[in-house]
Amino acid sequence: MSSKPGVKGQDISTNVPGLNTGSSSTHRYNNLTELENQLDQDAQFTLEDLLVAFSSSSLTQKSHPSRTPTTAMSSSRSGRSGGSSSHHRSSKSGKKPRAVQRSIQQLIESLETHRVNTLTELCRIERVAATCENEEDALAFQGPMTSAWDYYVNSNQFLTELRGLTRSYPLCSDILYDAHVRVRNDPNSNKSWNLAWLCLMKIQEDDLVSGYAALEAAKPEMWGGREPSPEEAAQLGACFQYEWNKAVDTMLRHWSIPPTWY
Repeated sequence: MSSKPGVKGQDISTNVPGLNTGSSSTHRYNNLTELENQLDQDAQFTLEDLLVAFSSSSLTQKSHPSRTPTTAMSSSRSGRSGGSSSHHRSSKSGKKPRAVQRSIQQLIESLETHRVNTLTELCRIERVAATCENEEDALAFQGPMTSAWDYYVNSNQFLTELRGLTRSYPLCSDILYDAHVRVRNDPNSNKSWNLAWLCLMKIQEDDLVSGYAALEAAKPEMWGGREPSPEEAAQLGACFQYEWNKAVDTMLRHWSIPPTWY
């Protein structure tokens, strides 16, 4: 950690012309003061700006012409301060709402025409609706979103996707029908617009899987027309129960936040 060769013992004041002169010291102090004042005004400086600020010829002759374009460009990029950045934001904000409105209208139309009818796509649109900053846009989604989830359940797409997750032991349709009826009869179901989520939660909360898994496993058609023994039925029922619960959990993971009004 020693000093560099050829530098040790030298007096740097004798190697820098004019370092000990009063006029140069005063001039450098003025340069620093001007730079500090600019920094206090939250201006953004490039390396070129700093070099210009410490150059005596540029400060006396070209200070503003050389610095203004750089500062204006920096402000427009950052968008943090300055009149030019405010104008930049307002010009963008005039265009953005129209593009957003077109996108929102397209999403609503895809819900109304049921062009979108899968769990993944409906959840994606639901997340967009939940993040709308404009209250009118959020309200515009409510009816179509509610209807889209109803259609998803009633069109059997809900059952189809659940059976896609339970290929080894297909989910019986009776469990969804039961869950649907329970949701319709539950006054607390008005807390959500999402019928599919309500049915999944009802299956989980009322432990519908265990009961229907046992019933399904005991059916003679599951055993080639013969009556299974209690042990056989219990073993098959456990397989049904494991796979069905796993499918319900997999679907519920689509919602990190419950789709509820309150």
